[in-house]
Amino acid sequence: MIPTATRSQWTRKGIVDRLQSKRARREPLLLGGAGIGLVAKAIDRAGIDIIMGYNTGPFRMDGHGSLSGYLAYGDSNQITADLAMNILPVVRNTPVVAGIGAADPRRDAIAMINTMLSLGYAGITNVPTAGIYDGNFRKQIDGTHLGYPREIELIRACHERDVFSVAYVFTPDEAAQMAAAGADVIGVHVGLTSGGLVGSPATMQIDAACRAMQEMTVAARGVRNDIFVVAHGGPFEDPESVQRAYDSTDVDGYLGASSIERLPVERALAQTVESFRTLRLTRRPTSQP
Repeated sequence: MIPTATRSQWTRKGIVDRLQSKRARREPLLLGGAGIGLVAKAIDRAGIDIIMGYNTGPFRMDGHGSLSGYLAYGDSNQITADLAMNILPVVRNTPVVAGIGAADPRRDAIAMINTMLSLGYAGITNVPTAGIYDGNFRKQIDGTHLGYPREIELIRACHERDVFSVAYVFTPDEAAQMAAAGADVIGVHVGLTSGGLVGSPATMQIDAACRAMQEMTVAARGVRNDIFVVAHGGPFEDPESVQRAYDSTDVDGYLGASSIERLPVERALAQTVESFRTLRLTRRPTSQP
């Protein structure tokens, strides 16, 4: 059942102006995923620029790998719709962007734009995305109208309707196509995030990831030089590694999902439990009769 919420106060122009203002001040943009209300509330109050709400978040915050959201273990669009009820009521200051699985065979993805906006989301992104697949499977889903071309259509429809959009891309060609389709932000994706209890065990080396991100950035800006580009995934799991991206590429900022919500929670809980475990009972037990 789709929850009821209030339409977002944010317009596409309002969000773009917000990001342009930060870029003019040479401050990196920061976007972050939220799969539960507590995370959304905390990062909203901390001053994040955009919150991303999509189906991988609840799986991630339940202790499962993000790829759970790409397998047949749930209705991705319904999960995102239901997530609105958990995260939107606790967010005060930040636009929240909804993921739409554009190849959903049981829904009209373009009509889903209005559905997500009516719930209170402020924009759209292409999650789950077929871009994460490769090889023969990727060719088959793209060729049978279940793959990435549908996501380009989704982003183009957002642009035509003046709806803010963030597009995940995995190759320079995809970056150029999404820029041409009118995406406001390009998330240059270099694979699943490493680190933690359920992070990817195999990611690009950081130098190779920076080169891949720069190639996608150049491709997107070759189409539109006003587009925002943010780094995402792979070895970029903490502030130190993200600084490497800022030092080596022309991205405008960073989009974190696991690195914003999962990894900090894992670390904080482990440290807190360890701190309590190191306490010592100092008083002698009372004598028992």
